[in-house]
Amino acid sequence: MIRLNVILLTCLLSILSAVNAEERMISKAELTDRVLGFWNGQLLGNYIGFPFENLYSEDAIPVLVERIYTADYEGEVQLKINNNDRRGHIPILARSLGGAFSDDDTDIEFVTLHAVEKYGLGITYPEITEAWKTHINDFIWVANREARNLMDQGFVAPDTGRKENNKHWFQIDPQLVNEIWSAFYPGMIEQATERALWGARITNDDWGTHPTMAYAAMISAAFFEDDIEELVKLAVDAVPNTGPFAEGIRDVIRWHEQHDDWRITRQLIHDKYWAYKSTELEAPVSIVSSLNNGLTGIMALLYGEGEYTKTVGIATSAGYDSDNQAATLGGLIGAMRGMTGLNADVVTRMKTLDASWEWEEPFNDTYVNISRDEIALRTPITEIAARIVVIAEQAIRDNGGRMIHKNGEIFYVINSDI
Repeated sequence: MIRLNVILLTCLLSILSAVNAEERMISKAELTDRVLGFWNGQLLGNYIGFPFENLYSEDAIPVLVERIYTADYEGEVQLKINNNDRRGHIPILARSLGGAFSDDDTDIEFVTLHAVEKYGLGITYPEITEAWKTHINDFIWVANREARNLMDQGFVAPDTGRKENNKHWFQIDPQLVNEIWSAFYPGMIEQATERALWGARITNDDWGTHPTMAYAAMISAAFFEDDIEELVKLAVDAVPNTGPFAEGIRDVIRWHEQHDDWRITRQLIHDKYWAYKSTELEAPVSIVSSLNNGLTGIMALLYGEGEYTKTVGIATSAGYDSDNQAATLGGLIGAMRGMTGLNADVVTRMKTLDASWEWEEPFNDTYVNISRDEIALRTPITEIAARIVVIAEQAIRDNGGRMIHKNGEIFYVINSDI
């Protein structure tokens, strides 16, 4: 009798899910274009924010940074810049390598892509732990670094992200390494959010996973939705209504309504969430906390109004771990607009990085892996997008969607919950 009741309940939930779902149709060509926008958008955002990573906390950057800034610009406001390593010399390294170079804003997603290709969308924690141990050894920090150290001690995810094991459980790490789940599940918010949360628990716990859920929902929806305020509402719905991040999103929405100047809202975020305290908890203070960083990303999205350069510029200029918000939001706007919908100047910046030379294709259609072990050194970015689309097609089928042919084109009919 109990088994019969469980079966009946499962059937009922499936029926209710189907009733609440809406079919969305997108051509394979358009989905591929949007995935390309997602990947290239992350790359450019990463590089715009990279020179200022972790240099501004008490105050925002005094100018709006809308392009890649290097140490050799003259006649500009003197800014703090990471000019002692590759972060301050991005065009030189990219030109020398012949393409976009890997960083943790994209390269752990690249590992996830390989792992899902190997094990499938139902990849398990022991399998992703093995993938991390094989491919991810250097060029990782805070929660990612701690999780990887724990793996060497015999821990398996999600134990690697639990509060009692990972002292960095509240940091930004999962927000910047799990966006790819939204590309695997375009327009399927619930699935994208669930799998991004699954990924977040490799390194984080409790409200430290909430920004990841918010951005997963928004990026998945952005494949079909271009109303920024609607996207932020979806983020509110995706996050558990407990903890400081849920409170913070509502604060940012209200402050955005009250103030035209994003710098005022940024200061309000800093005043309350840099050292957040309530009767229930006291949030750790960190320049790479998921709390203040995640909230400045929401701020940048609202004030950026769907425009790539403005959104990424605000995300960068807000400071903190600035390249991460810039990369995540660059990917979101890229998914929303697609490569063909991005402004021409944005695409040009993907081809030039500075004014002294130009590639024929964005980032020379080349992703150069300089950080992850036992993965190809050079991969065409168009190939990465095509591989993501293959997985997305499987996810669409797995979740009640289908593929059809119409006027000589392939279309996907997605069982969407937008």
